[in-house]
Amino acid sequence: MAHSTLANQPVHMDTADFLRHIEAAFKRIFSDGLNLMHYLPENKWLELKRAGLLLPFLAERHGGRKSSQFEIQEVLRIAGHYGVPVTLRTGIEGALVLQPLIEFGNPQQIETGLKLIFDGEGGGLAITEPETSGAAIAREMQSYYEYQDDGTVYVHAVKYWQGNSQSDFLLVAAKERKNGKLSKTINLLLVPKQYIRYETLKSEGLRAVRYAVNRIDAAIPADCVMKLSENEAAGLRAFQNIFIRSRLQLVGMTHGVMEYIIENLRRFVVNDIKFVDHERRQIMKRHAVSQLLYRFTCRHVTPDQAVAHQLMEANIIKTLATEYTYGAAQILQKLLGAKGFERGHPASNVAIDIRPFTIFEGPNDMLYAEIYDQFIRATHQEKSQGIKPDKNQTLLQRLLSDHRFASVRLPERAEVPADIAGFLQQHRLGEADAAEKVFLGKIIARLFVWTQADSEDAAALLLTDVRKDMLDCQELSG
Repeated sequence: MAHSTLANQPVHMDTADFLRHIEAAFKRIFSDGLNLMHYLPENKWLELKRAGLLLPFLAERHGGRKSSQFEIQEVLRIAGHYGVPVTLRTGIEGALVLQPLIEFGNPQQIETGLKLIFDGEGGGLAITEPETSGAAIAREMQSYYEYQDDGTVYVHAVKYWQGNSQSDFLLVAAKERKNGKLSKTINLLLVPKQYIRYETLKSEGLRAVRYAVNRIDAAIPADCVMKLSENEAAGLRAFQNIFIRSRLQLVGMTHGVMEYIIENLRRFVVNDIKFVDHERRQIMKRHAVSQLLYRFTCRHVTPDQAVAHQLMEANIIKTLATEYTYGAAQILQKLLGAKGFERGHPASNVAIDIRPFTIFEGPNDMLYAEIYDQFIRATHQEKSQGIKPDKNQTLLQRLLSDHRFASVRLPERAEVPADIAGFLQQHRLGEADAAEKVFLGKIIARLFVWTQADSEDAAALLLTDVRKDMLDCQELSG
């Protein structure tokens, strides 16, 4: 009897039962509807967490579930069926709060953080600053902490665009200041709500997620400091690992939202108009690409293993998942006409709320340029073998020999279409200028997904977009 009761607890359920339990919890908790134009009700959010929503993100040794990337992706996907803000909040608190807390916190910090997450309003991750924006963890960061004595640090920080602002705490990124000079090393500080002043941001969308400018100017207990590393390079790698993992997992959110788009397509759009059917197929093609990206993360990412070697793949997931989901949302809104522009309508909400995903965690165009740079540099595996890519190689030669492509390539994708192969053959490694890198990065990203496409719809869309990117790149060169 006792064993049966134990098996019925979310932490002990098998995967299928656990995911059914989470789906049922969402249906029950939001049975009276959900207004995405206002903050998510904290009592309902807490009820979801107590039902086990965040357990896949939590290490088993701290009371979470057995490590499973599939379960992480699935809870994000399920949450996506209730709108962008619901899955975003799940991802923020799971990937950007719980995972760093467990990875970098000491036992006391972990205990404090877990109590605030599972018994209160949880927390957020505060990195971006108004003056540095995209350079979130670069040398431009000005937030700092300074030891006043062994038990106290003075913290000065201004952060903005943190999801879950006004929750119980923020994990704040800051540098240590000594003798009036800022260290290059960045650490995290677990800062309770009482030390933070908030100015709510009036965002165009994502009204159901708490965004604010957060100001900290206070002396707080020194045990709030979470030492990532005393070494600058190791500290930056630790931060990078947070964002690489977050980008790899982001497709759980976007794929759930893509399914939410399809649900609303079936609910609101009539079927018997030829052009509408064409647009419907365009959404379904984007869904097919989304499925490929989702499958990649489930198969090739492990929650308790480092992901630093998967930076190119993470940026491909982030850019394409957000781009194709945003594209699908725009088509749905267009098909609904004026109704799709109505304030609070699901089609309007999703079109407005998903767009920031193409900007947050690195604007997509910046990430496409980074994908190009990561593609032409030595991979983690090549570095370990002492191999340096030959700068005289063409992009085609690099693509055909790159183990990251070879490890996912299907037999039917072994041969790149002749026109695309000819284009890649014209470009050698490292010859692109800053603008060309963006379009070449787009081409590399789409071909990476095309090589693993077992869906002709997905393959056709990806190649169509590759050819558009080729034209854009040629126009730059001309």
